[in-house]
Amino acid sequence: MISTLLVGFGFSATTFHLPFLNYLPQFSVDVVISSKPDAVKAVLPHAEVYASLEEALKIHDVDLVVITTPNHLHAPQAKIALEHSCHVLVEKPFTLSSQDATELVALANAQRKQLCVYQNRRFDGDFLTLAALIKEGTLGDIKRLDSRFDRFRPVPRNRWRENAGPGSGIFWDLGPHLIDQALQLFGQPEAVSANILTLREGGQSDDTFDITLHYTDKMIKLGSSAFQAGTTLRYDLQGTKGSFRKFHLDPQENQLRAGLPFDDASWATSEPTQDGVLALVNESGDVVEQTIPTQKGEYLTFFTRLAHAIEHAERSPADASTVIPVIRVMELAIKASETGKTLTYI
Repeated sequence: MISTLLVGFGFSATTFHLPFLNYLPQFSVDVVISSKPDAVKAVLPHAEVYASLEEALKIHDVDLVVITTPNHLHAPQAKIALEHSCHVLVEKPFTLSSQDATELVALANAQRKQLCVYQNRRFDGDFLTLAALIKEGTLGDIKRLDSRFDRFRPVPRNRWRENAGPGSGIFWDLGPHLIDQALQLFGQPEAVSANILTLREGGQSDDTFDITLHYTDKMIKLGSSAFQAGTTLRYDLQGTKGSFRKFHLDPQENQLRAGLPFDDASWATSEPTQDGVLALVNESGDVVEQTIPTQKGEYLTFFTRLAHAIEHAERSPADASTVIPVIRVMELAIKASETGKTLTYI
């Protein structure tokens, strides 16, 4: 069994990590770092609770450290855990600089430990569906992808993700997911342009962004808005044979929020009414539309594969080395937005 230390006990920890760690028999959450021990004990009565990661690692010999703290703490806490010879799962964004990301990957390699980033949206059902269409060549040569993650949150809330500070703002929150998915599909771009803005009245951090990843033969546009009250256009994929449009978000986040059991028949399954539509042009020039069933999401698979990687020294589901380019694109996008220029990816 993988003895696990959970750093943080807020929304991310209790919604996106703890349900899987408690459900799968490979994991045992034995230690928690939190300033609210009573809240921890109410959920994990057997767990030891400490105020600091350093203090806990001096006392406990754990296998895995799961980091769910505010973004600016990811790099220093991952370093502490690796220096104590622990495997690490760190929430996205991996780090706030590509230099930190590169150094942590080197440290993990030197320690021969897993360093995994929670890029769980590699396991969204709609993304798996999109990736399958591309792999099968259904749309021919891909020329454009619009990938969006919009919400309706026109009024800022008083929380670290939206207040001023390093790593705050919607770009550091959702940008890692959208960029990671794009790089998983198409590799590193040749150039990046971006607009990262604060449009909400009284906003202390960015709440809207539009990024373009430039490739020789295609254009990838990624974005998020806090003012979309209608149905979200998740993907618009266009190729030489036709196009595919998918509305609505993957259901797993809302199901986790609602506490849906993993053995429920609807877990990770999208409603058929939310499936995407494939439009292909036949030899007669007619557009033929077909509904494409959305694949089942696989967040459970993420944690199962992480356990297997730890136990068998194999590649994790989101090895940190594959996420360094994501942080580089984010750095470049921030600079591109500040300068108003299209910048070459290096």
